[in-house]
Amino acid sequence: MPKSANDKATARSRFVNDRLTLGNHPLRKASSALTQRLLQAPELQVSASGHVMTVCAYASFGTEPDTAELIDALGARGIRVLLPILLPDSDLEWAVYNGRFVSGRLGLSEPAGERHGVDAIRNADSVLVPALAVSSTGYRLGRGGGSYDRALARLTMRKAVAAQHSEQGRRPWVCALVYDNELDATFPVDPHDQPVDAACSPNHLVRFDAL
Repeated sequence: MPKSANDKATARSRFVNDRLTLGNHPLRKASSALTQRLLQAPELQVSASGHVMTVCAYASFGTEPDTAELIDALGARGIRVLLPILLPDSDLEWAVYNGRFVSGRLGLSEPAGERHGVDAIRNADSVLVPALAVSSTGYRLGRGGGSYDRALARLTMRKAVAAQHSEQGRRPWVCALVYDNELDATFPVDPHDQPVDAACSPNHLVRFDAL
């Protein structure tokens, strides 16, 4: 495990550079395969109970696995899809995806639907998050802004509060989306880093033990 303060930034740069070597056709092929694999997960299947499932996802950008097909497929299943809006303090609030995007901060695409605040993630059934890599123990390497660590920390707090009241602390299923070579990665893990329950790549859906 790298020890210097710069090792995390070095690991991040390595994965970013690796993605830049991908061509458009391999990226589209990998993204489609990832989507088809993820849609088979039990956590994304709609039950017959009448419960409207809510999934927090995200609109991909750059060389991230393309989530457009995934978002449309979730909506076609009748799933309520929430997408993030980057706030000035780098926190994330969530809005309904209604098929339309508007331009947001830093050139990101934002959903044009009704906003539900930063705590909406707590009521989701599943949460799909971006990552540059995921470790063998389920920690994700993000781009360094800390937005998703803050968002995912709200799920940990929800579980802790429920446990104090002797209730079942239902935590949404959290899955990171990556390419195959970004699984089982080695990088420093900081105290504020949040674990995920699973990581999906074009050829693998890996689940991690609860941390």
